[in-house]
Amino acid sequence: MNLYAQYLKLWKRGLVGKGFSSRLPDYATRTWFEYFQKALLPHNKGAFLDIGAGDGRLSLVLLASGYQQGAALEVCVDRKAWNYILSNYPKFFLYEATLQEAMMSLEHMFDAVVIAEVFEHIPPEDVQSFLDQLARVVAPGGVVFLTTPNFHAQGPAQQSSLWHERYAYGHYYHYTQQELNTLFDHAGFDIESCNFECHKLKKTLYDRCFYPISRWDSRLSRSQRLPCWFKYAYRCISLPIIILLRLYFKALASVLFLVERYSSTEQTAATIIITARKRSP
Repeated sequence: MNLYAQYLKLWKRGLVGKGFSSRLPDYATRTWFEYFQKALLPHNKGAFLDIGAGDGRLSLVLLASGYQQGAALEVCVDRKAWNYILSNYPKFFLYEATLQEAMMSLEHMFDAVVIAEVFEHIPPEDVQSFLDQLARVVAPGGVVFLTTPNFHAQGPAQQSSLWHERYAYGHYYHYTQQELNTLFDHAGFDIESCNFECHKLKKTLYDRCFYPISRWDSRLSRSQRLPCWFKYAYRCISLPIIILLRLYFKALASVLFLVERYSSTEQTAATIIITARKRSP
């Protein structure tokens, strides 16, 4: 099972990539999903927990990859976004709560836990409590897959446009690799791998080109404010351009994949990705 290919398939069906065009898949996620697959796929006979799951895109990828059981935690649940998962996977459960709030409701320990772009949203005074609860829900030998902004590339959270005093539910802290290693070691985890993803070149090109174009196509294709005839005409007329753009972004993603593989370091990549394994008693 290739999780990157599975993600693209779900994107083209409009099941992930909320707010973006299903006609323009995000091919530049290949590096991210390679790390994700290496950490999570070996545990797909067990159960997973997706903390801060957003609209459920990673939960859906894992369920589609063979996981039979899973749960997700999200503090601001968009029920419409979760309808497909909740309707098609009866052994999956969604909790509108933080990890600390959901502890009494979680019925078993998990073999794999995903914390993608969530850790930076936790107030520093709550981090130790979060890690204590995390250690309780991860089975011995289970893994935690965590991604978070890289301090050395993005700077302190106070300089971010997502700083919590400027943006609701925003960032409180950007970590270094060493800080994450220390926190997880004290919580009873061994760091199995630490990688860096989202090279500055990729971030610049995609923030300025791919994401605006994909959002624009999505709006014109799906807007409830536009008449159906207009949306149909737009999709037909724009199809040749969309095909060319798809070929361009696919080729660009192949180049960026090589850049990511050979040039992403703590100084050049926006995201830290760690895989931590819980130590056995």
